[in-house]
Amino acid sequence: MKHSTLFALVLSSMVLLSGTSSRAENLAEILESGGLGTLIGTWVDQDTNGQALSLTYTWRIKDQVLGLSIKMPGDSSEALIAVDPESGEVMHVSADENGGVGMGQWAEENGVAMLTLKTVDSDKKKETVKVSHQIENDKLNVGLQNVTTGDEGEITLVRKSE
Repeated sequence: MKHSTLFALVLSSMVLLSGTSSRAENLAEILESGGLGTLIGTWVDQDTNGQALSLTYTWRIKDQVLGLSIKMPGDSSEALIAVDPESGEVMHVSADENGGVGMGQWAEENGVAMLTLKTVDSDKKKETVKVSHQIENDKLNVGLQNVTTGDEGEITLVRKSE
């Protein structure tokens, strides 16, 4: 995956929840308890209203499976997020239009929803990234740390204006 695609994928992924519970909660309950109850919808970069980056979170199966679509010029990806009923962990699986894939888990780290995602691009290059998500003041703050390269970054997204 291209670096920008990976950033978007990770960003995108960045969605979810706070922690693993002792019982298999549904994803909607986990999002709510993790401060991400208002995540559903489209989030965009403020400068271009989504022309540079757009993340859309939708229920694919109400309260159980969350879909994530990431769109950037010349690149797009899709992800599914769901709770493993056996372990209670929130799982994340993604793919991009260039043939890259990612698999990871969401968990709570220092009070923030954190996705740890392992990716393999179409050239078989592997990377591990950590993506944090926090909603504050109606803005989605996403942090990215590429564990493989050490690169870090942050982006603040807003609701898409019509």
